[in-house]
Amino acid sequence: MGSAPSDHFSNSLLVFANVNFLPGKYDAWQAAFDDLAVYVKADEPTTKTYYFGIPFDYAHNYSDTNLMFAFEIYADNSALNDIHLTSPAMQKFLPHVLPTMSTGLDLMHYSPAGGFLDAPGDLSECEIMTDTRIWCVDAVSRSSVVAKLDNVAGKAASGVYTFLVAASLDDETEVRILSRFRDRMAMEEQERAMVGFWQGSKGEVRRMESRGYLPNGKGWLHR
Repeated sequence: MGSAPSDHFSNSLLVFANVNFLPGKYDAWQAAFDDLAVYVKADEPTTKTYYFGIPFDYAHNYSDTNLMFAFEIYADNSALNDIHLTSPAMQKFLPHVLPTMSTGLDLMHYSPAGGFLDAPGDLSECEIMTDTRIWCVDAVSRSSVVAKLDNVAGKAASGVYTFLVAASLDDETEVRILSRFRDRMAMEEQERAMVGFWQGSKGEVRRMESRGYLPNGKGWLHR
């Protein structure tokens, strides 16, 4: 099984973001991002992960999507706020992309809480990914849910490439899971394996939502 977050990311800041596009503006945003990505990969070693997904709804045509899912890992809070967001490349990027978006930067902040990022250990690209958000009854319930999810991660099948559990820094009741799968069959197998978790957590979970994405090939899982 892949390394637990505590092995590499114990002090890291995890960011989940929605990139919300105006109609037909994905391509313009992506063109501007390509230059930023080159800079970040070469000159920002404290940006550890830059990874993106397109909703299933737009699998037929990424250009039409009104949303892109973003997952990022930074060495710490300063790496995001003092280095990444203030870099010369970011200052060049933002004026180009903000007019293409229906909102500003839509960022949510988390700390690693369990699971693994790269089970194969070779950066294998997935065919499909899911983003699952769980709101617990209270902070105590969240601690229990996180422990259960870490246990689920330890038993994940080989087709589960990522099962990363994150605890929100913005809401003491929220837990988030980034999952990446070899294929749809592996995803469905993991969903069946999660039945026991859901049945055993009903008294601790207030609400949940999940959405599936396809990797757009424009980021990197880790370095």
